[in-house]
Amino acid sequence: MIIIINGSVGVGKTETSWELLSQLDNAFMLDGDHIGAVNPFEIYDQDRVDYLYQTFAHLISWHQEHSYRTFVINYVFEQPVQLAWLTETLEPLDVDIHCFWLTCDEDEQAKRIEARSVDHAWDLKRFVELNGIMGAASKTGSIGQNIDTTGKTI
Repeated sequence: MIIIINGSVGVGKTETSWELLSQLDNAFMLDGDHIGAVNPFEIYDQDRVDYLYQTFAHLISWHQEHSYRTFVINYVFEQPVQLAWLTETLEPLDVDIHCFWLTCDEDEQAKRIEARSVDHAWDLKRFVELNGIMGAASKTGSIGQNIDTTGKTI
């Protein structure tokens, strides 16, 4: 099984992924921000994104060979086509793929961002931008089953 956690900056993707990992047997977590950390980093570089998705597939295949069966991926998928691209890349490895899109009240999300980092100016600007992009995108196709995390702890 592959579980994909989508959402904007500070919504709780990483914390949710860590919690899921602790609850699942033979599980492995793949954090897209860490696995895809490259320099230079361009948000909309399709070659970088393809490289990241192929890296996910390679890592899942490797871990499957070593008895891991459940994978939790967290990353930002702004558009339905991006999420579809990843799921199509991963389907040869496991067709049991579940996608979730975490959302949150913007005031609460801003507080979460401020609590987690000292230099949060970029994150505060980016999460508002992403919330708008992802909200519009969700009306044109799937970016995951929506889960509102407002007022919820992990």
